[in-house]
Amino acid sequence: MKIVIIGNNVSGTFTAQNIRFLNEEAEIEIITQEKYPYYTRVNLPELISEKVTIDNLIVFKEDWYKNKRIELNLNTRVEKINPKTKTLIIDSIDNPIYYDKLVLALGSTPNIPPIKNAVKLKDEKKGVFTLRSINDCLEIKDFIRKENAKKAIVIGGGLLGLELANQIKNSDLDTTVVEFFPRLLPRQLDLECGTMLKEEIESKGIKVVLGATTEEILGNGSVTGIRLKGGEEIDADIVLIQAGIRPTINLAKDANLVTNKGIVVNEYLETSEKDIFAVGDCIEYNDQIWGIIPACMEQSKIVAASVVGMKKIEYKGTTPKNTLKILGLELTSIGIIDPSREEISGGWEILKKADKKDCCYKKLILKDSKLKGAILFGDTKAISYVYSKMEQEVDGTELRKLLELYIYICKNCGKEYDEAIMEVLFKDLPDNFKCPNCNGPKEDFKQRE
Repeated sequence: MKIVIIGNNVSGTFTAQNIRFLNEEAEIEIITQEKYPYYTRVNLPELISEKVTIDNLIVFKEDWYKNKRIELNLNTRVEKINPKTKTLIIDSIDNPIYYDKLVLALGSTPNIPPIKNAVKLKDEKKGVFTLRSINDCLEIKDFIRKENAKKAIVIGGGLLGLELANQIKNSDLDTTVVEFFPRLLPRQLDLECGTMLKEEIESKGIKVVLGATTEEILGNGSVTGIRLKGGEEIDADIVLIQAGIRPTINLAKDANLVTNKGIVVNEYLETSEKDIFAVGDCIEYNDQIWGIIPACMEQSKIVAASVVGMKKIEYKGTTPKNTLKILGLELTSIGIIDPSREEISGGWEILKKADKKDCCYKKLILKDSKLKGAILFGDTKAISYVYSKMEQEVDGTELRKLLELYIYICKNCGKEYDEAIMEVLFKDLPDNFKCPNCNGPKEDFKQRE
């Protein structure tokens, strides 16, 4: 059986590894337009500031593929899929490639919002860039050097956008982040934690503009800045757009596979065409796309089993989960992190510890005593507990201990100050704090054992 995988991203590469684990005999071939074996995109911005080298980024060297007996074809572009003949037409190669099973790990491309001049200046390489590959990094580095760029704007306050801004700042450019939403990391953080992160980023000398819509990129021959909705202009020599992703579907669409926002798949990650599967950023399941590494990893196991005829596991979607470093600070975000007010009234409970002085934020979200989500920022010692208890009933006393939240009791009247439900930690209350019940001083409160 010959299995061909188009794409050597995280989903494509780990699908190949999982197939080999399940089947020692199958012939596995990966085809990719990339010039390099599988590398992690998370650390791409560090290539710009020369904190890492290309070799540092590459996770699996050529020997890994040889040992797994996986044929890797770099610099190779698939022009057309013919499902009827089970063949692939390859650019610059006369003979088609045959397959028994085909896996589409086509990934995604950076989303470019409808900003005037953005696409034009990007295509002409006049100072507008997106970051998705090693080649993008090299082009950005080269532009900064040749144009002697001094000011940069990053449009997008997501994970990659913030790390990109950090590394651009480390390359000695005056750096501004412009985010459409009213907080940074809108998918991973709530407003309070997002505000804490903003203050930390600004303390490093990076400007942050929130709730801002970029309407136009200014400049004729090259970039001179941006104009926001409302008329404000910000100067820049280079503009980097990190505003989400779009699933890559053209190849599947041209082969008449069912597509929508992504390539439509069923619970076994099968497409509408027999013996063609899809995985990773390019797929759509139950009207949803994911675009996160945990989803790619989970899907790669399911699609591998499906390809080799072991359809035992059904895909049910992936709980949003991120554990990473943002500007040197540990962050874990998992599940539901910000229930709406309407949801909170229906059995939701939030336990939270916000220590702004130490830039530490811990929040656990429960519904009917089950752990549904968490944010751990600046202190992630509770990661293993959170991961193991997701969707399970948890003990309130255990959670308080985990978050280091305490109840303080006024020795005069018995009034409680419960840190789990108060906005301010007891230690951060002003010295002149008075008991709201008996007007006793702060020192009359003692921690409950």
